[in-house]
Amino acid sequence: MNNISLEFKEEISLLCALITGQTCMGDIYPRLKPEHFDSKPFGFVYEASVNLYNNGIPMDLTLLEEEMRRIDPAYYNEINGIDAVKDYFGLVLDGCNVRMYADHIIEGFQRRKFSTLSTEMRAKAVQYNLSMKQILEDTTLKMQQISCVGVDNSTIRQVSQIGEEVIAKHERMLQQDVHSVGLSTGLKGLDEIIGGLLPGEVPCIGARPGQGKSALALFIALQVAMSGHPVYFITLEMSLEQLYGRILLSLSEVSAANLRQHGLTVTEIEAVRNLNKTKLAELPLYIDYIPSARVEDIRSKVKLARNRNQCDLVVLDYLHQLELESDANNNHATTLGFAIKRIKDLAIEEHIPILLLSQLNRDIEKRTDSKDPRMSDLRDSGVLEQAADIVIFINRPEQQGKTKDVNGESLAGIGFLKVAKNRNGSTGITRFRYNENMTRLSDY
Repeated sequence: MNNISLEFKEEISLLCALITGQTCMGDIYPRLKPEHFDSKPFGFVYEASVNLYNNGIPMDLTLLEEEMRRIDPAYYNEINGIDAVKDYFGLVLDGCNVRMYADHIIEGFQRRKFSTLSTEMRAKAVQYNLSMKQILEDTTLKMQQISCVGVDNSTIRQVSQIGEEVIAKHERMLQQDVHSVGLSTGLKGLDEIIGGLLPGEVPCIGARPGQGKSALALFIALQVAMSGHPVYFITLEMSLEQLYGRILLSLSEVSAANLRQHGLTVTEIEAVRNLNKTKLAELPLYIDYIPSARVEDIRSKVKLARNRNQCDLVVLDYLHQLELESDANNNHATTLGFAIKRIKDLAIEEHIPILLLSQLNRDIEKRTDSKDPRMSDLRDSGVLEQAADIVIFINRPEQQGKTKDVNGESLAGIGFLKVAKNRNGSTGITRFRYNENMTRLSDY
């Protein structure tokens, strides 16, 4: 066992990470091919795992074996199925370094190809019936092919192809009588300012604790899901039961006190059961609680959800609960900036909006002039201001003791959404209404 090469260990570590769910498949499969593996059985297992991923099928050993048998029954029997991998699970290195393992596997393939090419060129160099010009041209071509191994060319598009897709999208909008390119937030005033949630953009909702970040995000998620678009809601803070409770309070008449403290009545339980079997059963809203999640975990899960058609919008609640990669050479702001960039890259790659939630600095509480949120109030404001396409602040004056506006009108149950930044559009302020528990929102 001690004589097994590092390359072999990295190949089995990558496969183990894919099989056990610690996967960055969405990041590696466009670059890493089965033939890049030094071990042919490992390459075969990898090919089967890619097929499952592309079909949106969750990974497990049983389904993986079935796919291997389907691809090549004879070779499956020859290597004794999944046992070709299972026998080496004890050699697994750190499963979190999947992307690095993929890079090393690709590099190992390049080295083997280069070694083979060197042998070929050495033999051709003494074949005097071949012109040196032809030898050099062949060598240059093959060197270029080796250097391009692991490069994903699927992103290169001829401009007219992009145009055809844009035309087709707008034709579908006409046929479906859709009047906005972006996904509607459910609040007309907000939609009029930002134009809805647009593919490839990263909007950010900022507010102090208790102002309603999660409530607004969940409201938007429900509105998008009820319009027929699948939503992937990732919570890093609230449990699944807590989030489900908020959904119940927004869609039913159950008592908040009963749900959270005293227990539901028989009538309320029946109402919840009916809601669960009807409206919620048909709602394309998918919730995932991922404590201590790293940005690569988020990327992998979103790509898998996208493959399963479970994701036209991602909500991440909330940004500062992400577990950042520790790096002695970089400070917190730099590390957070890298994480946000990876999220922005994901939005562009998957052509979806990713809605981030962020806290505000405590300094806002110390201000004596105005407690209206500003860009500088965002926690890690420099990083977020640069990365976010849209920044929306929530302000509920009622919580600050303000009962009337400048015109003397009541501010009870009235909130303000301030679009402080909009990279591709206008900024402005709009009002909305909310109930006592901030579980139901509506237009002003």
